[in-house]
Amino acid sequence: MLCGLGLTGLLFTGISRLEQDRLVLTFTQRAHVRVFALSEGITNVIDSLRSVNQLFASQPVVSRDEFRRFVEPLGKRFPFVVGISFLRFIDDAERPAFEAQLRQVLPGAQVTELRGDRTAPAAQRPRYRVIEYVEPFGANAPALGLDTMYSGDEPSRWRAYDTGEPVAGRLTPLAQLPKSMSGMVVSMPVYRFDVPLGSVAARRAALVGETSVAINPGAMVAHVLQPSGLTNALRARDQRLQRVGLHVYADAHEAPENLVHQMAPPELDQPVVPPPLSWLYPRAPAPLKVPIDVAGRTWLVVADMDGTVGVTDHLASLSALALGVVMTLLGTAWVHTLATRNRTIRVQVQERTSQLAEANRSLLLRDRAIESSTNMIMIVEASASHPIVYVNPAFEHQTGYTREEVLGQPPRLLCRDDMGQPGVLSISAALREQRDGHAVLRNYRKDGTLFWVETYVSPVRDEHGVVTHFVSIHYDITAMKAYETELQHQSTHDALTGLPNRQLLVERLHEAIGQAMHEGHALWVVSLDLDRFKFTNSRVGHRGGDRLLQVVANRLQAALRPGDTLARLGGDEFALTLLPERGERRPRPEQVQRLLAALAAPLVLDDKEQFISGSAGVAVCPEDGTDAAVLIERADIAMFRAKEMGGNNYQFYTTAMRERLGERVQMETAMRRALERGEFVLYYQPQVDIATGRIVAMEALVRWQHPELGMVAPARFIPLAEETGMILPLGAWVLESACRQLVEWQSEGREYLRVAVNVSARQMAEQDFVQSVARVLEQTGLDPISLELELTESAVMNDVEHAIEVMRALKGLGVKLAIDDFGTGYSSLAHLKRFAVDVLKIDQAFVRDLTIDPDDAAIVTTIIALAANLNLQVISEGVETLDQLSFLREHGCSQMQGYYFSRPVPATAISTVLDENEAQLAAGSGAPLGVTT
Repeated sequence: MLCGLGLTGLLFTGISRLEQDRLVLTFTQRAHVRVFALSEGITNVIDSLRSVNQLFASQPVVSRDEFRRFVEPLGKRFPFVVGISFLRFIDDAERPAFEAQLRQVLPGAQVTELRGDRTAPAAQRPRYRVIEYVEPFGANAPALGLDTMYSGDEPSRWRAYDTGEPVAGRLTPLAQLPKSMSGMVVSMPVYRFDVPLGSVAARRAALVGETSVAINPGAMVAHVLQPSGLTNALRARDQRLQRVGLHVYADAHEAPENLVHQMAPPELDQPVVPPPLSWLYPRAPAPLKVPIDVAGRTWLVVADMDGTVGVTDHLASLSALALGVVMTLLGTAWVHTLATRNRTIRVQVQERTSQLAEANRSLLLRDRAIESSTNMIMIVEASASHPIVYVNPAFEHQTGYTREEVLGQPPRLLCRDDMGQPGVLSISAALREQRDGHAVLRNYRKDGTLFWVETYVSPVRDEHGVVTHFVSIHYDITAMKAYETELQHQSTHDALTGLPNRQLLVERLHEAIGQAMHEGHALWVVSLDLDRFKFTNSRVGHRGGDRLLQVVANRLQAALRPGDTLARLGGDEFALTLLPERGERRPRPEQVQRLLAALAAPLVLDDKEQFISGSAGVAVCPEDGTDAAVLIERADIAMFRAKEMGGNNYQFYTTAMRERLGERVQMETAMRRALERGEFVLYYQPQVDIATGRIVAMEALVRWQHPELGMVAPARFIPLAEETGMILPLGAWVLESACRQLVEWQSEGREYLRVAVNVSARQMAEQDFVQSVARVLEQTGLDPISLELELTESAVMNDVEHAIEVMRALKGLGVKLAIDDFGTGYSSLAHLKRFAVDVLKIDQAFVRDLTIDPDDAAIVTTIIALAANLNLQVISEGVETLDQLSFLREHGCSQMQGYYFSRPVPATAISTVLDENEAQLAAGSGAPLGVTT
């Protein structure tokens, strides 16, 4: 074998060397043919573009329209041309007239220059070379008026001006091409018509401009090579001969940035010699580099040949190699076959013996696997009664039956009396039809406990295809069933309170509506929402709020009858369905009132007494609708109306409520932008010392100057601001604006004035409220003693401990505190003693009728006496008559405010009010108070 291989190697080496010499010669010839074709094609293209220049040499004046009609066919003929233009030399004095001419073509056009990659108005120079005509105009319109005098190709252009021949510039980015591609500009001078051009001086004197053609060089090369059949898109019958690749560089140097066209050698359509044999052949010939001239610029064309070794090119050497190797191997193989025949027989015998042993082990493993399986496995006969013939230990463990107890018994013993379940029928059909079966079954252990199994049944056939047995596998899915039940409960119940959620409520409501329509009685859907729950939740925290909601759910559930449904829809929103009581045709209002009364009872949470109330809306079926979603929606609308009326009440739905709700939503949307638009303004109502008649303070009252609704009363937007949370930014603005205004008044010489600002419950509930007040005092420079914060009695009593803590912190700042609307809440003397307040404000509801109603008079005198005993100031609100003023003066009220003295006025009118007050005081000490409009 070694001798045969040696002779084969010598013969292969000689033949392959002759084949390689022939390939090198063929490559060189074909490369020169392609370079020549490329050079001639580019020259023909440049010559064709001379016709643009001849248009200007053939007549004195070429219009823009003539230029366009002339160059349009060239653009279609040469798709690689991206722009053809005519550039004119102008002086600086000609620039205004030239720009005016350009603007007739393109509005706003002017003489521009390139600065970086953008155009800008050209700087003033003695002379410009400006683009006057350019086509196609749509894609090149921004280039109109571009000054190219300093483009960087001036030496080559002046060579063109001196010789009259076209000159190609170097590669440069063009706006018409992608950023990753570069273009080339071919320029040719235009001389004055019918002027002798015998010398360089004459040509320079006659020079008026140039024609230039912007070219995509890569597309030009491809266009030139395409008609010659020299690109990669060759016909199949010539592809075998094309082994040449071309790299065209638009410069004399072979650099990547100069590469404009690349044509790799085409793949051969003949089989390729694989790498183990291709290494035996010499490498492909070195690349051939040939320079060509393109409009006065030297280009470099590099031709190379792929390194693929084709079978056809080396068929003789490969045939010699294959024949020698085959003959050598055949002789060697014949001897080797005889020697290994006996060894092969011995190996086969050993393999058969091993396979038989493996089959025995596999059967034993199957038996052990069935016995060790944790799933129940049962085998029954294919007879009519299907007696059990085998069960595995897992069956005994999970069912409690022993193997002896179940052998010969039918498999239905696990279902006991529960034979009507669908799974039993499915398995029975599979046994009867002798096919695979699958079902989920309820089975019962020996002790009677229920467990769920997923059962798979498969027939067992003998060698004749007859079914002799059935094997069934049972998977215990009891835990999975319990999990599914839990998921079903979670999907229909609220996780916090355990009440039905919206989904279950809608389902039950559909059933209740159907029953009500069938029996002819009414049904009420109640939407119930807790009042001021956001404030309570912010005070007690989220965990405390969750416990509060659980208490509320228990109270509401206890107040309902068994037939009614209570659901939590989310947050503090609940919904109920109320059925008529026995013997009635419709529910009664007492049922709704019972729910609100259950909420109103005080409750203790974290050792703090809390007061909760609710607002309810009622929609009646069938009067307000027979669809569950519609009834819930209309109950919500009625609930919102109940909140608008102060809460802790219920309202029945009416059609007018929907319109009112739309107005409320519109006002809420407008109010969210009113603050940033500056629509809120402050009015001030004087507070007067009754004994002296002097104005001692101003209460700041916010008003909303709506651009369409006019002046909106606070009663319309303050409750809405409280509910939506807008009261926080609005209250902060009122506090800062009032303090700044008071500083301005005090700087005018009225240091005795102070300002009173109302504080909402939402503001007091904020954790940083005291810090925000301190920050406003610091920023405005107001003395804290000049600021009085008015706290409503109901807000203070909503959370007494928190209110006491906030009031102590505010007193630490030095501000004065007043309880507004005193007597309308439910404060006690014990709480009042703990409050760090300075002033009690008697609500105007008691002042209005104190001269005619003995009860109101008694309440007012009691409050005045209480304040005197606690060393507190008293201010009466809503004083409108002289009789009221006389009563208050007589009983020792210290200060008052109301229409009798002055209505609330804007800040611009306060100076007039103060001046009149000072004039009245100067006219006579102790004069009675007069009315100020």
